[in-house]
Amino acid sequence: MSNNNTVNNSRREFFRSAGAIGAISAVGIAVGASMNSQKAYAQGSTSFQTPPGLLPGGQSDSRFPVSFAEPVTNGLRLVMEYFTALNQRDLQGIANTLHFPFAMYEDVDALVYQNAREFLNNPPSSFSPTGNRSIGQRALLPGSYDLLEGVNVHLYCPVGGAFSLKFTRFSPDGHKLMECDSMISVTNNDGRWAIQLISTIFHEAGYEKNTYPDAEVAHRLGSQGYLAAFGYRDEALLNDQSKGRGSYEPSLPVGTKVASVSFGYGPRDRTNNARNNEPMRGWVTEGVTSRLSVREVEPPSSDYDTNLEQFVELAGGTVGDYGYTRLIPNEPLVIHATHDKAHVMGGYWRYTPGGVLISETRSVSIQVRVAGNWSGAGSLGQVTHHDRSNSKG
Repeated sequence: MSNNNTVNNSRREFFRSAGAIGAISAVGIAVGASMNSQKAYAQGSTSFQTPPGLLPGGQSDSRFPVSFAEPVTNGLRLVMEYFTALNQRDLQGIANTLHFPFAMYEDVDALVYQNAREFLNNPPSSFSPTGNRSIGQRALLPGSYDLLEGVNVHLYCPVGGAFSLKFTRFSPDGHKLMECDSMISVTNNDGRWAIQLISTIFHEAGYEKNTYPDAEVAHRLGSQGYLAAFGYRDEALLNDQSKGRGSYEPSLPVGTKVASVSFGYGPRDRTNNARNNEPMRGWVTEGVTSRLSVREVEPPSSDYDTNLEQFVELAGGTVGDYGYTRLIPNEPLVIHATHDKAHVMGGYWRYTPGGVLISETRSVSIQVRVAGNWSGAGSLGQVTHHDRSNSKG
């Protein structure tokens, strides 16, 4: 393995010799990071001390309490506060659990609310007894009630996490109406924990056990095909913006509004800073007012540079030389799905040429089926779950 001091020092010098603007551009701050978070990162701010036991060259991964103790505690608290308000049909109570701007995927389109007033005056259809009949969206049946079925943790890091909530809705006379699977992104913005984005999937009674293998296959093939290009060193394919970025699933139609949450600290930034023994540099809360990114899908552009040489230099950490990347091996990758929307587990495992595991990255995203194709619609966050640069021996 190439984990001696000479190799590590030469790698570290590679990044110190780059200009500040050029390095940020080449490394690529995570798409969707708020401008406030980017500003704080550029200034070298941090909100967290390096945890005891984090080794030189290692990233802060899920073994350290800074990644899970407060984030998971607050995330579960907020999921329960949100469900309690929903259970009580308390719209103001729901609003109290949210960051604004706030986004929600009820169906395949992102709903965006700039402030609590907008949310209260025109709530999502599933929170309203009238719904949105003009486009056939479901409404909240008066007198209906909800039973909690389960809560799960999928991602966590110092500044946020992704959680799922499952509940069953019944008619006033006790007949089952539907099940709901929600994905909820919780973030710490400037010291306040709240919900930044929600995606819901409803299964009407009778559809609860339906499976959607097309969502699983589309995500698996699109993502693994993209990740394989790193191992094959095919930079031209990686730079081809006619394909979906991060996956070879087709892009959504131009003009589609999409919303994502970024924890504000991208994978190359994390690896680069770890190499320079500043692993906590990009975990920022102070001055971050939002982690939500909302944009409209644009026509493909050729203006992109993967900077594969830099990636290969970074990706091995202190474990060894980078060889190739495989899609995360979860089976299934789809957490929840219906005919036109899925919540999927994404991420990847990196290996040395000899097949030694380097690191595991996890993400949760929203996929929608529009015009006959599954496409990425938004992200609820991404984390380094396991970095073996922190493992002795």
